[in-house]
Amino acid sequence: MSLTVHGLVSLVIPGNNEFAQCINLPYMQLGGIISPSIGKLSRLHRLALHQNGLHGVIPNEIGNCTELRALYLRANYLQGGIPSDIGNLSYLHVLDLSSNSLKGAIPSSIGRLTQLRLLNLSTNFFSGEIPDVGVLSTFGNNAFIGNLDLCGQQVQKPCRTSLGFPVVLPHAESDEAAVPARRSSHYVKWLLVGAITIMGLVLVITLSSLWICLLSKKERAARRYIEVKDQLNPESSRKDDAGAKLITFHGDLPYTSFEIIEKLESLDEDDVVGSGGFGTVYRMVMNDCGTFAVKRIDRSREGSDQGFERELEILGSIKHINLVNLRGYCRLPSTKLLIYDYLAMGSLDDLLHENTEQSLNWSTRLKIALGSARGLAYLHHDCSPKIVHRDIKSSNILLDENMDPRVSDFGLAKLLVDEDAHVTTVVAGTFGYLAPEYLQSGRATEKSDVYSFGVLLLELVTGKRPTDPTFASRGVNVVGWMNAFLKENRLEEVVDKRCSDADSESVEVILEMAASCTDANADERPTMNQVLQILEQEVMSPCPSDFYESHSDH
Repeated sequence: MSLTVHGLVSLVIPGNNEFAQCINLPYMQLGGIISPSIGKLSRLHRLALHQNGLHGVIPNEIGNCTELRALYLRANYLQGGIPSDIGNLSYLHVLDLSSNSLKGAIPSSIGRLTQLRLLNLSTNFFSGEIPDVGVLSTFGNNAFIGNLDLCGQQVQKPCRTSLGFPVVLPHAESDEAAVPARRSSHYVKWLLVGAITIMGLVLVITLSSLWICLLSKKERAARRYIEVKDQLNPESSRKDDAGAKLITFHGDLPYTSFEIIEKLESLDEDDVVGSGGFGTVYRMVMNDCGTFAVKRIDRSREGSDQGFERELEILGSIKHINLVNLRGYCRLPSTKLLIYDYLAMGSLDDLLHENTEQSLNWSTRLKIALGSARGLAYLHHDCSPKIVHRDIKSSNILLDENMDPRVSDFGLAKLLVDEDAHVTTVVAGTFGYLAPEYLQSGRATEKSDVYSFGVLLLELVTGKRPTDPTFASRGVNVVGWMNAFLKENRLEEVVDKRCSDADSESVEVILEMAASCTDANADERPTMNQVLQILEQEVMSPCPSDFYESHSDH
């Protein structure tokens, strides 16, 4: 079998490769894609490639590995759907596709996998009804948790019909509860009459619901548009008779509009968790303990309602595992509020500089660097229109309970529309992270984001903010300070002493990448796709700590 730096480009060994039975390569950060040639391994029993930074799709040819017993692909960056041919793997005991970016419907063919004992599809972007067939009906909520748009009996969430309301169909009676054959035909007739009556009532209710839905057709458009009269703030209501408007993305929030707006209106200074250039951030806790982050936009930064909502519609359509999801927004007469997923671990800035109880080891910092690069590369190269962040910094890198990073505040600056001139002319951002050409001209490009990302890498390595007094006292910024130490090969003085697990190879890769990203000449900086490719290829799983030992003689 041959593996390259691009991942699983070739799994075919000349000769008897079809007899390979085990590929066990987890935590290797291989990168790349899963090649369709995987289907040639017809005798494969185990495929374990979890936490490898793989992207692309799961190839349909996986269905040719008909003797596969265990398939572990969790914690990668796989996209697309689950191939329906996966139902051909009749010997499969374990199917773990969790923590990817998979989407679409869950194929009913999984129900045919009668040997399946462990199913984990959690933390993806699957949608629609979970098929209640075969073995699929035996798994509960834990197999699907973290897919907000799924419904069905497995997750105890009724599905909505095209009419907009849940329908619960009765289960067929078991044989033991069936009406005995000896019962009189008279009884059967009354049973039929009762059934017809019930069906008639259901029809009346359905038609009534349809009539109600048609009256609010505009509000039930694809974006699940909801408008409600603002009865919670009489003063604001007098100023704007239009009331409040709530719009959600990525499926409905599991609350009524009144519940959400009531919570939004009740936010006060006790709920504040942070503030920044775009406004104040609140922590909103619903009655069922569901938690969201709410950003109140500074009035001075608001543009026209039409332009504001158009930008948010674009942002609401963006979904990536390393980006903070915009769940919706609410326009009140007095302000505008953005609703995001709440990330329990807070920001990278807090963990690096404020939290004295928890220090980030080197392997976690590498994980944060890689995930942040994926999120930013997605904004630059996969969004349409492309998005320049303009404010990459440690306080805009948020972390979930698994210390997986998500880039926040993207798109709140200008969106790039002109493909040949991806620039804006209003300086935003944070001092210390800004590229020199951006400070001079006010023109923000993808390359100015790359510069900021390079500074972020230095912050991860040094554990120091770019505005640390250490740099100012020497008359340099963090970039100049780092370059001086690199020239003198004094790397042990650069790395945060809290990183006892740092290894020399990955430290040098990160510092070289940071130097490339912060090149004074913007044209010489790499793109984020190039940065990501190098990080995926070169930053492997942490080696035993040898950094301080290998530099102790300097």
